[in-house]
Amino acid sequence: MLGTLCRSCTWAPPLMLMLSVAAWADIPAGYVSWDVVVPGSFGEFDIINATGPNSSGDATFPISNGGTALTFSSLSLTVHFSDGSTVVEPSSYFTLALDGESFDGSPISIGGVSPKPTSATLTGSVSPTTFTEFDGSSHTVIPNFIATISPSSPPDLSDGDLAEIDLTPATTTVPEPASWILMGTIVACVGISRKLQLREMLRKLPGSLRGVGLPLVALLACSLLIPSAHAVTVKLSGSTAPSSATTGNDVNVTVLSNWPAGDTTPGNVIVSWYTACGGTLVATSTGNSLKTVIGTSERVDTTVPSSLTTAEYFVTVTDTAGGDTPVSSSNCSAIQVTATTKALEACVPSSSLGVVAPATGPAPVYAIVPKSCWDCAANTGIEISQVETGGGPAVANATLPTTGDVNSCAGNPATGEAVCVDNGKGVYHITGVGSTNTVTNLTSGATGFASFSGGSCENCGVAVNSGTNQAIIAEGANQLQVLNLSTNTFATPFPLAHEVSENIVVDFVDGGILSLGEDNFYDFISYDSSGNLKTEYGMPIAAAGEGDSSAVDCKTHIALGPYEFTNELSLTDITQATFTPGTPGTWTAPTNVITIIGSYSAGLSGSAVAPGVSDLGVVAGEFGGSSFAILKLPATSGSGTPALVDYAYVPCVTGFSAGLDPHTLTSYVSPNNGKSYALQANWLSGGGGVPTGLLNADMAGILALPRAGDGHTVLGETGPGSCLSPTGAVGSTVLTTKPL
Repeated sequence: MLGTLCRSCTWAPPLMLMLSVAAWADIPAGYVSWDVVVPGSFGEFDIINATGPNSSGDATFPISNGGTALTFSSLSLTVHFSDGSTVVEPSSYFTLALDGESFDGSPISIGGVSPKPTSATLTGSVSPTTFTEFDGSSHTVIPNFIATISPSSPPDLSDGDLAEIDLTPATTTVPEPASWILMGTIVACVGISRKLQLREMLRKLPGSLRGVGLPLVALLACSLLIPSAHAVTVKLSGSTAPSSATTGNDVNVTVLSNWPAGDTTPGNVIVSWYTACGGTLVATSTGNSLKTVIGTSERVDTTVPSSLTTAEYFVTVTDTAGGDTPVSSSNCSAIQVTATTKALEACVPSSSLGVVAPATGPAPVYAIVPKSCWDCAANTGIEISQVETGGGPAVANATLPTTGDVNSCAGNPATGEAVCVDNGKGVYHITGVGSTNTVTNLTSGATGFASFSGGSCENCGVAVNSGTNQAIIAEGANQLQVLNLSTNTFATPFPLAHEVSENIVVDFVDGGILSLGEDNFYDFISYDSSGNLKTEYGMPIAAAGEGDSSAVDCKTHIALGPYEFTNELSLTDITQATFTPGTPGTWTAPTNVITIIGSYSAGLSGSAVAPGVSDLGVVAGEFGGSSFAILKLPATSGSGTPALVDYAYVPCVTGFSAGLDPHTLTSYVSPNNGKSYALQANWLSGGGGVPTGLLNADMAGILALPRAGDGHTVLGETGPGSCLSPTGAVGSTVLTTKPL
């Protein structure tokens, strides 16, 4: 009968079989999807709980439960990757979304050589197990569910690939005949073409149905489900997926039901952004893609407008394009927007001076300063110094005691944590930087010493992967070791075939660790979604000096490397890289070795790139001297060979002296004024190797200063060849200092 009524419904026979057994086999309660939030960089698995307030109010997502959502718990996500690996993510992978019932996943790198997810299975529990549906009927289900996402375009998952979260009834019941016919007719009508007219439906109805009084009800239900030229009002889930995002990243708006079958052009969908639901319109965006979830529910992918500031917003969807059925939403989806990008926020600069600078403000900025170096006299301790107040109270410097001589520190701006390492095996995990400054003492798995031009060490340096909240320790015997900052546990040390860099850096966007060693191999060490190191790839670079530190512009994927004892630096475009697996593997990418002017103590040694959109970097010498250069890096990548756009050479700074190895230099973007800064420790008159202050340089400001005839040397306080002074007429506009 239903097969006759719904000839255009290709799923009518299976549906007939399902309905002949039970009124409900599996009851849809939501879905889990693979959401690529930054194409080519990273994605995440998000969950929409479509019960209670998020119920569609019809058979699409029927669990209304009197307006109270069911609770998903004991979540576990098993992800299979293209390299054959499998990762099991616990419940902690997910965080509660803004609607209080759905879940946002954590980022998974898919850039560079990162393996791509090929399938994923979500398991969990639901409570309560007895609930009501939109029609008032009561049902009981088993407490556990499972949902498996398979690729729509094998072998890898594509953006929007998803799986329904279906609940299985605890008992099988056969409905009343009239209810069976009515529900079968309504559900079957979902698949009827929008062009099927009412009189055609009447013609297709069997006489037996027309004689028992159900056709009127069935036709009424069908008329609500079949798209027409009349405007359609749709309901949205309470929050987007994910429910927090940064400007420039992609998010998804879930239309719970009633999406017109003919509206298939993403660009026709307008997403409107408001400061409050029904409040002031502040921006609009268009759909990037449309993906059917189940029945007439739809997933609308859009990009968060770059014009938005950090705040909570509410979005609606409309479609008024000619030829489409007019659509408008009756409610809003909430989203928390951060005015930055996740990729840049996670790109913590290299070198051994740590900094905690939140992505947005107003907020204080703190430097985490090691009190020693590889070849210094015995000097223990770490100093926390407030670089910017962020409009709050000034905080005095704090010295934290350590058992060993600390050579390197790194901060996590996302969590306000920091990690420092000493010349032995000591590791110091600092939480509450600038407030409680709580230190947990740990011991690394270093197995030997490394010898550099500036000394030797067991723990030689540290970098932070803020995307996974992990620290990566560069250790003697050429190895790396991952420290999970959430659990204070170490992974097994990862051996390298090439020499470890004096300063490593995490390339979060491309899913790897960059390490330029003195053997002039620029290493790329890939890691999986949990931060576990996977494969080492080495690329030799033909430079005259020795590779001394590592840095990367996470906006353009361009790696920077200086070469000690020379004026050479290299730029490498990772977006054009080719990776060849092996033990170790190799990689190639367009690389430009550039010589800049100036005199630097021991040549170009330390380096860092500001983690923002300014494409600004800094290179400096070591072992004294006060010269450095601010670099304007390429704003784009992906073709050709990267080259410097500009650079400004500062020949000297009054009252400043560069630190010893491993380069007390870093950079950050101020959450208070948006400027990019180069931050260096001042070792002038250090008295046995103790830093005495900090020098903060406005990078764009220095590039804008008048220059000598060579086009690059910054004019000092008294003209060519003179120094900048933080207290002088010129230097005071771009330099500030603070004692330690």
